[in-house]
Amino acid sequence: MTQAEGYIEDLLHCGLLDGPPFVQAFVVGRELNSRTTAVKTIGDPEQGRVQAVTFGQLIRTANARLFRIRDAVQERYTGSGQELLDRIMAQPHQVELLGVLQKKAKTKPQDTTDAAGGEAVPPSGAV
Repeated sequence: MTQAEGYIEDLLHCGLLDGPPFVQAFVVGRELNSRTTAVKTIGDPEQGRVQAVTFGQLIRTANARLFRIRDAVQERYTGSGQELLDRIMAQPHQVELLGVLQKKAKTKPQDTTDAAGGEAVPPSGAV
């Protein structure tokens, strides 16, 4: 905890950060010592925090966040592969973007390397 607190102090006082930063650090271990303060705050007003957590707590928190994201993605994008692509491309805005991309592809400069991958060769008619 003390080492993480020192890192936060160093970051806050390095003079290289823009604005008033807030730094949060986690110290992760197998178990928490009963004499250890689980959360230490740094600065007044608070500019940083060091929090002690177990591996189990960290994994449970990460899984809970991941599952919320996974559920939101599945809800928004039901279907996959070609079905999803067809659904996305059916939106008028997407078709307009496709036209812009096709125009750019037509105006794309030709490859100027020779077949052996050597020096640049100007396109025909170019000097």
